[in-house]
Amino acid sequence: MDTAQLFGTEKISKILFRLAPPVMLAQLIQALYNIIDSLFVGRYSDSGLTALSIIYPLQLLMIALAVGTGVGINTVMAAKLGEGSKKEADEYAGVGTPLAVILWILFALVCWLIMPAYAKMSTGSQNVINDVVLYGRIVCIFSFGLFLESVWTKVLQASGDMKTPMFAQIAGAVTNIVLDPLLIFGMFGIPKMGIAGAAVATVVGQITAALIVMKKGCKKPPAIRVFPLHIAKIFRLGIPNILMQSAYTFYILGLNLILALFSDQAITALGLYYKWQTFFFIPLGAMQICIVPIVSFNYAARNIDRCRQTLSTSIWFGLALMAVGTLCFNCIPTQMLRVFTQDETVIAIGRVGFHFVGISFLPMVTSLIFPVFFQAVGASLKSSLLTVIRTVVLFVPLGFLFSRLGLELFWLTFPVTEVLTSVVGIVFYRQFLESNYVRKTTDILLEQEEVALKPSKPGIIITIAREHGSSGKQIGKLVAEQLGIPFYYKEMVALAAHESGLDREFISNLHKNAPDVLRELYLSSHAVQMAIMAQAKIIKKIAENGSCVIVGRAADSVLEHYENVIRIFVHAPKPYRMKRVMEIYGDTPAEARRNIHRSDKARAAYYKHISGRRWTDGRHYNLSVDSSVGVQQTADLILSYVSSVSEKRQL
Repeated sequence: MDTAQLFGTEKISKILFRLAPPVMLAQLIQALYNIIDSLFVGRYSDSGLTALSIIYPLQLLMIALAVGTGVGINTVMAAKLGEGSKKEADEYAGVGTPLAVILWILFALVCWLIMPAYAKMSTGSQNVINDVVLYGRIVCIFSFGLFLESVWTKVLQASGDMKTPMFAQIAGAVTNIVLDPLLIFGMFGIPKMGIAGAAVATVVGQITAALIVMKKGCKKPPAIRVFPLHIAKIFRLGIPNILMQSAYTFYILGLNLILALFSDQAITALGLYYKWQTFFFIPLGAMQICIVPIVSFNYAARNIDRCRQTLSTSIWFGLALMAVGTLCFNCIPTQMLRVFTQDETVIAIGRVGFHFVGISFLPMVTSLIFPVFFQAVGASLKSSLLTVIRTVVLFVPLGFLFSRLGLELFWLTFPVTEVLTSVVGIVFYRQFLESNYVRKTTDILLEQEEVALKPSKPGIIITIAREHGSSGKQIGKLVAEQLGIPFYYKEMVALAAHESGLDREFISNLHKNAPDVLRELYLSSHAVQMAIMAQAKIIKKIAENGSCVIVGRAADSVLEHYENVIRIFVHAPKPYRMKRVMEIYGDTPAEARRNIHRSDKARAAYYKHISGRRWTDGRHYNLSVDSSVGVQQTADLILSYVSSVSEKRQL
């Protein structure tokens, strides 16, 4: 079953039940890393359990950095493989290993230096401080397994290998589970290591997982000269993920610092909530991941009703699943807490906290699903705002406010935050439904000649990038007519839409729809990436069909490794371009100036996203021409250049 059939017509619930189980299994395995240490450490010492809660934000930050970098590599590799550029995909995979090592060294060095100060900031107990420094330094300094495994896993997943990473995670979790009691308590002749043993078990589990994915995931590094551009591209795609994940780190750290004003036991109680939360969030987390490709495809195909249906189905499923968590947190909180600790103070604090937190599980469904929905449709600003509102604007300030009323009322932070975030999400969703793209129905019928490659023969392919108002499109058309070869502009979009099943207008307006802020996050969203890949495939198909002129769409970069390509950049002074824009589109001078700035900025961002290079840099083009000499004269200049190149190649 192809993508269009699966995501476009299959029953939503059936798709979710098909996609969710493997994701849930992977998340369950990841959850075990967080749970097992706490389970055994809680039986060893109360100070150790508090130390784990204090270290938790740093571990989340480490995971965000490692996984976010892996996501950047995975995204660019998937795009390159989708375009058929395996060589480039392998280059990015090769950059991954040295990059992971560099990040590990930097993170380990910083953590070694700040760990004592971080511990003293979080608690006044010397025993807890000692445990934080001991455990924290081990898991951070020996975190190379986590960094390498995260990158190598994403390399394998980009290539379609899901089984090896899953097996690696299972092996890592089992290693951790087996080693924890042996090293913490000392068994079978192994010396008793206490909390240090828990840290060693964690890093050995991570190293085990890394060794399993190393053979297939560790690729040969490319030439040093490509590293700067490739690393820049990886981080442009990975940093949004790193920042969003890091937001959770800072809000947990903030709540820890607030609770430290009460007692170490209060911090421990919060930490135990996050341990249990991990299990109850597994189905919801799987739901978040699984709806992204469904919503993205149908939004890009302008099937808005199916987007609505996917959202409502996921919310109802989420409510049903999280209701189980609400019941457990309100009916058996004491039993849940005693799994980890026998400290009566922790249990008393946690019992009250679990009641409030359990109530928050139901509004949490919408507060977590709405950001994923907006991310899937490319509304990166709305998605990021919801995450920031929840984790930065609400959680810590509300936590501080409610803590002034007492420890028991501090826990109101959770339901109030989730309800307010959900309300903002509903407002954003109503705005989404009122947007022009959603409300406007498309009745464009593509003519047969628009969705078929034009007859051609082998020869030179001319790509034209142009500033807004420089008449690059008209010049390209004149060049194609004079040479008697096909011209592709709107036809290229029609072909991409026809072959991919995506909406023609969505593909056409890719760079125009990019917001001024968080533009890179929009361009790396699932829906936009599908359209970019569809477009790149068509550009290559057009080039392989024969000689032609292609205007826009970063075609010069897409055809980077094609030898028979002439890359042209058409530019002109701004006064000339303003005059052309006012003549063609009827803009006022102010509108012309604004539209030129906006269009050029969007094209530059799109080009940089595709190529990693600066759009106006003449070094990347064979010919850069000033069109203010006239449309026909500029076309003649290009024709003259093409003729001279053809003669040289024949010689």
